[in-house]
Amino acid sequence: MKKLLTTALLCAMCIGVYAQQKSLDEITSFKIKNSGTFIDKNKDVDGYYFYYEVDKLKKGKREYAIKMLDNNLNDIATKSYIDDKNTILAQSKFNNQALMFAMVNLKERMYKLVTFDKSGNQGEDIKIEVSKKELRWLSMMMKSGDFNLLFPVDDNGFLFNYVKNNKKLGYGLKYVSTNGGASWDFNSPEDAKELLFLNPLEANDKVVVAMEGSKKSMLSQTIDMKVVVIDIKTGKRLFEKDFSREDNPRLITNAFLTKDDNVVLLGEYFDKGDNIAKDDSKGLFAQVVDLTGNEISDNKVSWEHKIDKMMPADSDGKKRKSTYVYFHDIIRTQTGSYYCIGEKYRKTISAGGMLLGGNATQLTITDAVIFEFNNNFELQNIKQIEKGKSRAPSITDFGSPQLNAHALAAYGAFDYEFTQIDQDRDRFYSTFIDYERLKGEKNKLAFKAVMYSDGELTEDKIYLQESKGKVSFRVLPAKLGHVMILEYNRKEKTLDIHLEKLNL
Repeated sequence: MKKLLTTALLCAMCIGVYAQQKSLDEITSFKIKNSGTFIDKNKDVDGYYFYYEVDKLKKGKREYAIKMLDNNLNDIATKSYIDDKNTILAQSKFNNQALMFAMVNLKERMYKLVTFDKSGNQGEDIKIEVSKKELRWLSMMMKSGDFNLLFPVDDNGFLFNYVKNNKKLGYGLKYVSTNGGASWDFNSPEDAKELLFLNPLEANDKVVVAMEGSKKSMLSQTIDMKVVVIDIKTGKRLFEKDFSREDNPRLITNAFLTKDDNVVLLGEYFDKGDNIAKDDSKGLFAQVVDLTGNEISDNKVSWEHKIDKMMPADSDGKKRKSTYVYFHDIIRTQTGSYYCIGEKYRKTISAGGMLLGGNATQLTITDAVIFEFNNNFELQNIKQIEKGKSRAPSITDFGSPQLNAHALAAYGAFDYEFTQIDQDRDRFYSTFIDYERLKGEKNKLAFKAVMYSDGELTEDKIYLQESKGKVSFRVLPAKLGHVMILEYNRKEKTLDIHLEKLNL
């Protein structure tokens, strides 16, 4: 299984170039609760933030600080923040205008949304009461891997997605504007006879695209899916598209909006009557609808008749019919073509799991692949990037490989790291961490990049070293063509960060 970046990270990148460096002396005890990047709508990095504990105060209070840096590691602001010791930071996101923290206070049973602008100025907190049952369900939904608690709407606001305990389990979607527009709530019906959950997939300054799932009961093995499109300005439902088991079962994994404001839905399709929670999919699809719900096109690509014939053999030279692809990102280029960044996986027997009384199956993750589609979403080519095998125990032995993959992606089971695109959309690169097993020498950790430029795909890699002894490392995206490395010395209690230029 892939070594997570918090435990197996960069030690040195010997590429002989100038690196910008900075020491964060005030974070001496390394009590960081959260850290991340300000990533803009072009997936370039504007800067970084660190949320950490500073001091223990009286009456159960804690002092925290939020430190913000630009993409050259220059200070923007450091702001103090006082909160209760029972408050947990669940998630944080950036929408090009502001940074939002979704907090959960377990004692007071309350959600709190805290925002800061790019200068570090704090906005007005938003509080939402929550029950114990709703907190338990929220924890389970987040662990499933298919649940966006906090979703940024670039240059407009944030969507906060949570669980509501109505007659049956339901959802609440709260939109918080950061550009002066109206905020709103979109909730499931309180008298719904089914269990309902929602997951935002995409949003812009016009609409929100979300996936609504329903089950008759918690023990039911059948999930029906529906795409719901909501007006971003009013919170009103514009239309919905049903993908029920009886008529048109599909597992929608990605959605995006074109420059013509059409909605593109991508995922896997099944035969009529199939159960997406148990049955294997028949292939990939790309469906395009307008903002009134009218279908413009619906292209399907069969595993058996198209993809399996085009798919390169695995690194060991074998071709397997049971291989699937998990797509991490979809890039639209300047020419109108689309590149889907994914990794191959298959469901296999876990001997260790069986011996230890755990799950009997696992996902075996192998090479990275990039699917190229033309502007009509017709599959043109599949490029494969050789990687070593990673293994992750299945969430359940009875679920389909596809649902296990979506859940395990949230736990870092895959080797994919991030993709960055330049502003002209004529160049991008996607990165992976690969543990290479080498004959005759010590195994190595490699940082691999696949770059698209001038219509061509090329590969590069840099060998890394793992964290050892008193020093640990973490890597984050940086401005285009760079990577940012955090180096923490537990003995000296120092945190150093620096930028390194990649060989791209």
